[in-house]
Amino acid sequence: MKWIFRGLSALVVLVVAAVAALFLLPADRIAKLVTDQFQSATGRAMTLQGDVRPTLWPELGINTGAVSIANASWSDRGPMLQADGLSIGVDIGALFGGDIRIKQVVAQGPKVLLEVAKDGRANWEFGTGGDSSGGVGGLPEFSLERAEISDAKLSFLDHSTGSRTELTAVDATLGLASVDGAASLRMSAAMNGQAFTLNADIAAFETFLIKGATGVTADLVAGASNMAFKGQAGLVPLAAGGRLDADLGNMAGLFRMLGQTAPEVPRGLGQDVAIKGDVTLTDAGRITLRGGTIRLDDNVLNGAVDITTSGRPRVVAQLTAGALDFAGLTGGGPDTGEAATEWSRTPIDASGMQAVDAEIALDAESLDIGIAKLGRTRLLTKLDAGRAVTDIRELVAYGGALAGSVVVNSRGGVSMRANLTGDGVALQPLLKELAGYDRLLADGDVTVNLLAVGNDLNALMSGLSGDGTVKLDKGELRGLDLAGMLRNLDASYIGEGAKTIFDAVNGSFTIEGGVLRNKDLKMTAPLVNATGTGTLGIGAQNIDYRIVGALLQGQENGGIRIPVMITGPWSKPRFRLDLEALAKQELADDVEKLKVQAEEVVKQKIKDELGVQVDDLKDVEDVLKKELENRVRDGLLDLLNKN
Repeated sequence: MKWIFRGLSALVVLVVAAVAALFLLPADRIAKLVTDQFQSATGRAMTLQGDVRPTLWPELGINTGAVSIANASWSDRGPMLQADGLSIGVDIGALFGGDIRIKQVVAQGPKVLLEVAKDGRANWEFGTGGDSSGGVGGLPEFSLERAEISDAKLSFLDHSTGSRTELTAVDATLGLASVDGAASLRMSAAMNGQAFTLNADIAAFETFLIKGATGVTADLVAGASNMAFKGQAGLVPLAAGGRLDADLGNMAGLFRMLGQTAPEVPRGLGQDVAIKGDVTLTDAGRITLRGGTIRLDDNVLNGAVDITTSGRPRVVAQLTAGALDFAGLTGGGPDTGEAATEWSRTPIDASGMQAVDAEIALDAESLDIGIAKLGRTRLLTKLDAGRAVTDIRELVAYGGALAGSVVVNSRGGVSMRANLTGDGVALQPLLKELAGYDRLLADGDVTVNLLAVGNDLNALMSGLSGDGTVKLDKGELRGLDLAGMLRNLDASYIGEGAKTIFDAVNGSFTIEGGVLRNKDLKMTAPLVNATGTGTLGIGAQNIDYRIVGALLQGQENGGIRIPVMITGPWSKPRFRLDLEALAKQELADDVEKLKVQAEEVVKQKIKDELGVQVDDLKDVEDVLKKELENRVRDGLLDLLNKN
């Protein structure tokens, strides 16, 4: 920013020369004097078109016609500055007293081009004679009551990166008590088409520009975003530290200023953002927040954040929070009304995961992720190139505790993997939120290893795969009285008030294509025992399951195994007795009884006719053969004895 001092020095020389020659030199000589002195002070050519006209009223000074300042020799982009004209006024009283006090500098329609070459050289680094250091040199002390530009355009080109930034419709005023005194800036402009205003007060202007940091207060408003800063700041080196109070709104204006489109994020993750806290900024591209409060919509987080902006942005944070609502991340759970037939098809936008890397430790009182509501939560999430791995340090959920890890991957779509174990989990609230099913009341232990791929919740659930186990303690299944069905051979024992009380339920399952399959369900209950096998359509929200129950001995129909079929949608399942299977079982039992009776008759007949005891008809051939052999042998012996 040393070029500012070069320019101001040149303006001082210009005014002094013009005033000195006010009544002595013609306009062309004044113009020549001004341009020569400017080139001597800055090393750059100044071109004036039209007369340089001294003014006596309302200020002592000069007016110029169109003016331009040459660019650096390595640039081919045209002049560094062009303006329709300059007006400069001085304090005549101070001038006669030996001081230079510029009361105002007004530039009409200036166009400023700032460039950085591929090798890092900047076109605002002025040199004088053989000196290219851009040093300030003997900058005279002066004050500037008011510098004004109107309808200006500022372009910034970085040839090393190919980036281009433009400020248009720039209207600004600068007040300067002295070179190293207080300064005030009032500015409005548009950057990449986004209008903004900037008001700043600087305690020591020269210090702010080239000597480090000084006291600064600033307010920036861009669209719905409003930022206020109070602390210390400087440009060389670029650094700041102080209190930030920013209500960023939807940040659309800020992103537009940066030439980008604000990402669409789910509700709860920052459609409306506010930040408060102590911030620091270093010239290495590092930003820190301490004692911070971050509001993402209705979610409020407190803690410390470190952001590295050089290279790929990276965020490291330690955050605490009360109740957090991130239900928008999954598009919400299923529609649990009576007509519900599918999961939400609202697209899941995970593009924001690609914008930054992160390592975030979160300690929250509760966490709602749409498809599940969690209690006390302590998580460590590491996000790398759109893939987030969350390690569960503590997670209280549904009256129990969960452990394990969850992976969310946004590379080439959305995929999720969960490897979890749960101890003492209450199944009713869990299944109600996950599947809209609230009829199973029991606590138990579960293990799941699941993988889902899809861009909305319906696709995720329809493509779900994995496996798991369930072990339930005492509980009840509402809406179904299995004992009543079996006792009365009546499938109408369902609905309000019907229930099956059990002592334990155990089973394992596999999931493929959103369909859960179980083959080994075992249930023990005070009145009935049962086994189960079948499928649960997680994606389609339907069921096709077969329970085979048997009333305990002493009950009517005791010992008879009676199949019950459960089919249809979750919202309205159908129950029926499998009478065909029951009839086959009854027939098989009758056949078995007849077979036993027939065997007894045959065994008795053999005993009566042959005097041979047969215990099992499967051995009858051997018994008869042996008996025959014995009789033949006895007959031969008798015959031999007679002879």
